[in-house]
Amino acid sequence: MKPVKRGTRAGPVGSATRARRQSHACACSTSSPNPGPSPPPFVSLKDRCLRLAGAALLGLSVAGMSPVCPHSPPGALAAVMAPETIVQEVYEVVDQHFLDAREGGYSRERWSQLRDEGLQRLEKEKAKRGGDKEGDDRESDEARRIAKQMLKKGIPGGDPYTRLLLPKEFERLAKYDASGVGMNLGTSSEFKSRVDASELAFPEKGSETAEAEDPFVVLGVVINSPAEIAGIHQGDRLLSIGGKAPKGITPLQAAQLIKEDAEGGSEVRLTIQRRSDGRVMDVVVQKPAPAPKDKSPQNQLLRWASGIRDVSTPVEYKMRETSDGRREGYVYLREFNAKAPLDVKRALISLDEQGADYFVLDLRDNLGGLVPAGVEVSRLFLGSEAPIVYTMTKDGNLQDRAPHPTDYQPPLTDKPLALLVNKGTASASEIVAGALKDNCRAALVGDTTFGKGLIQSVYELSDGSGLIVTVGKYVTPAHLDIDRHGISTSFKTIPSLAELQEYERACKIK
Repeated sequence: MKPVKRGTRAGPVGSATRARRQSHACACSTSSPNPGPSPPPFVSLKDRCLRLAGAALLGLSVAGMSPVCPHSPPGALAAVMAPETIVQEVYEVVDQHFLDAREGGYSRERWSQLRDEGLQRLEKEKAKRGGDKEGDDRESDEARRIAKQMLKKGIPGGDPYTRLLLPKEFERLAKYDASGVGMNLGTSSEFKSRVDASELAFPEKGSETAEAEDPFVVLGVVINSPAEIAGIHQGDRLLSIGGKAPKGITPLQAAQLIKEDAEGGSEVRLTIQRRSDGRVMDVVVQKPAPAPKDKSPQNQLLRWASGIRDVSTPVEYKMRETSDGRREGYVYLREFNAKAPLDVKRALISLDEQGADYFVLDLRDNLGGLVPAGVEVSRLFLGSEAPIVYTMTKDGNLQDRAPHPTDYQPPLTDKPLALLVNKGTASASEIVAGALKDNCRAALVGDTTFGKGLIQSVYELSDGSGLIVTVGKYVTPAHLDIDRHGISTSFKTIPSLAELQEYERACKIK
C-alpha cells in the first residue's frame, strides 16, 4: 500500500444521499471554487442550480455544487434544457470536482478545449437541422454523444469510473432507498453543505418546539414515494420514529429503523418539524406494496450494475469446531446493504451466546455496497471513537469519512477476530478490512484485496441523464492509499486462537 501525504483534517463527511429531483430549473447564483475559462453566453451552472442526485452505493456519494432552489423565472426551463447545456454541465462538473487520483495526465486546458470544440459541433448541427421537434431530440442525443467523447478524450484512461449515464440508466441507479419509504436522512450540517447553504429555520435548542437533540434532516424525498405522499418535505426535521427519538445513532441506523417499522406493519408513524415555520406534526407513512421480482440471471446482473439491491439478509453464520477443540464463530457477509450492520450484530450475539472463543468474518468476493453500512460493521468491533476511513479530495486534504455517533458506543465484542479476504474483496469491504487491520483489531487472512480506493459522486443533469465523477480516494486510518494496491494479509489460512491473540499483541506494540 502506498502512504499518502497527510493534510489538514476537515469535519466529518456523512453518508451520501439522494436529494429530490426538482421539476423545474432555478436561476440562482453560484460560484465555482476553481473558475475555468469563461463559459459561452447561455444558462450554465454558474447561473442556476444543479439538481442533486445519487445514492450511497459501491462507494458512490452525492456532492452538491449548489443549493436546490424552489423557484425559477419564466423561460428558465427552456434555456436550461438547451442541448448545449448538457455539454456545459459535464464540463463544469468535471472542471470543478474531478480528481485525477491515478495521475493519468488530466489537463484543465485540454478539457476546456474539448468543451469549446463540442459546442462548435453542436452549433453546426443546429444550423443544419433547424428548429423542428425531431431535430431538437437529435440535438440532445448528439450533445450526449459529444459529452461522452469529451470524457473519453479528456479523462485519463486510468480512471474507468467517470462516465455519463443516459436518463434510463440514471433512473435505475437512483432507485435505491435505504429507508424503504422514499426518503434519505442526514445531519443538519450535511443539509447545509450538500443541499442548502442557508441557515436552517429551526428553533434553537431548548425552545418548546425543539423536542429532539441533534435530530436528523430529510435531505431528499423520492417523487411519488410513500414519504412524499404522506407530506414529508426536503428539509424537514425528524423528531421521532414510532414515538421514539432517534438519539445516539447514525443516519443509516435511523433509516433502517424506519424501514423495519414499515416492514412490521402497514404504516410507520413519524414526528417531523417543518423547516419553513417550525411546526411540529405527526405523519403516517404507508408501507409500499412489494414489487414482483424477476430472478433471472440477466435481471440480477442488471440490478447489481445499477446499484439496486434486494434488502434481504446478506448474512449467514454458524458455529464451527476446530481441530484443537475451540469454538469458532463464523460469519459470512455477502454485501453491505442496509440490513448488514444489524444482521452482523445479531449473528455475533448469537454466536457469542453459543460460546464462541473467537470470530471469523468472511468478506471474500464481497464487492461492497453501502459505505455507511461498512462503517457501522467496523464499529461493531471498534466502537464509536476509533478512526474508520479518511478521504482525500481535490484539494489534497484528508477528511474523516465516518460520522461518529453522538453517544459513545463500546465494541460489541473484544474476542479475537480473523477477517477473510481475497481479490474479490472491494470498495466498502476494503474500508472494513483497512479499519480493522490498522486498528489492530483483526488479522487479515487470504489474498491481497482488489484495491478499489476511488470515490465517485453522482450528479443529475438537467436533461435527466447522470454524470458519475471520481472526486476523491479512500485512505485507511494509517493514511495508506489502497487504490490499485489493495490491502495485504498476514496469514494465508485461518490461524489458531493462540496465533490470533499473539498477532493482536504484537500489532499493538508496534
